[in-house]
Amino acid sequence: MSSATRVERANLWVVCAAQFLTLAGMTAILPLIPLYLQHIGVTERDAVRYWTGILGSAPFVVAVFATPIWGSFADKVGHKPMVVRSVFGIAIATVGMGFATTPLELLGWRALQGAVSGVFPAAVALLSSSTPGERVGRALAVLQSARAAGSLCGPLIGGVLADVLGMRLLFFGVGALSTVTALLCAFVLHEPSAHADASHGGGPTVSQWDLLADRPTLGMLSLLVLFQVMIMASWPSLALFVEKIGVARESVATTTGLVIFVAGVPAMFISTAWARLGARFGVEPMMLLSLVLSGASYAAVGWLVHRVETLFVLRLVSGVSLAGFVPLSFHWLGMRAPESARGRMAGLASTAMMVGNVIGPLLGGWLAVHLDLAATFYVPGALLALIGLAFAAVSAARAA
Repeated sequence: MSSATRVERANLWVVCAAQFLTLAGMTAILPLIPLYLQHIGVTERDAVRYWTGILGSAPFVVAVFATPIWGSFADKVGHKPMVVRSVFGIAIATVGMGFATTPLELLGWRALQGAVSGVFPAAVALLSSSTPGERVGRALAVLQSARAAGSLCGPLIGGVLADVLGMRLLFFGVGALSTVTALLCAFVLHEPSAHADASHGGGPTVSQWDLLADRPTLGMLSLLVLFQVMIMASWPSLALFVEKIGVARESVATTTGLVIFVAGVPAMFISTAWARLGARFGVEPMMLLSLVLSGASYAAVGWLVHRVETLFVLRLVSGVSLAGFVPLSFHWLGMRAPESARGRMAGLASTAMMVGNVIGPLLGGWLAVHLDLAATFYVPGALLALIGLAFAAVSAARAA
């Protein structure tokens, strides 16, 4: 095995480990925010719901503006330092949350978490520069699987630890995990020289504005925003929804983690099946099928769930459909971009998801207060399914 191949593999697995661990740590906390608010003294029902939406959106609001700034630094100092900086920053912000005693303090630390974020775009750019062109797509698919696994295993880990150790110790444990991950990245990751990076892409320079000038690309980025809105609308208040359907207060955290984990299992094992279906029947048809099924399954949770057993079954079904859309959409967007612009295209897709992460919790908080907790599932789910059907109809008419 050549030294270049060893570097390629080491970068891939360390970056995937970093994404899994950091996202597991961050998502271990997010569904438990309502419980932590109650722990620090916010007890009025509507106040908990409003603060949950604000705290859920805060890091993503800041990240939308901070990510391009960190991107400009990455062009000067490299992508590896940006990965290490981001993970260390997440560690500091998470420990700070463990010391918060008021919602405003918690908001400040959540905002800092967003300000230092940017692991994924830097990781995509690093892998794109250190992986041969014919294997970049596979590397990014593996990275996306690691992200999905981390974000959906995290709540289970967090729920169990919160019930066993307590809420504050959960924050300190996640901070320690992020610190270890940052050290792993600092000592193992290797970034090609600036000359090698420049020669890897080849071809003319393509700006983000050039990519955004393509209307289908804009449409796909919009779908990514809506997809993330649907997912994030229910996450911050999920613990309250679990409690509402009859789960005992002392078991809410663990049950919430299990509910999210059940949907995450397919993401770890079925994403490759969606990729094979995309190769056989076309990426776009399979992507739209995943989108429609995801929306319909989310809507079904809001309309049909009155017992925790039903919730587990429908979350498993939704997990199968959710597993396809993000990897297929990233693949589709990658095919629209020149090889030299894959990193920038992935950055645009990541920004689109962050925008959805901003809107989703705010929408979910509003729906929970003005309609009910079930509306955080059925409103965005039904909307996404209808939009997916509209896009499928347009695509079919274009092909006819």
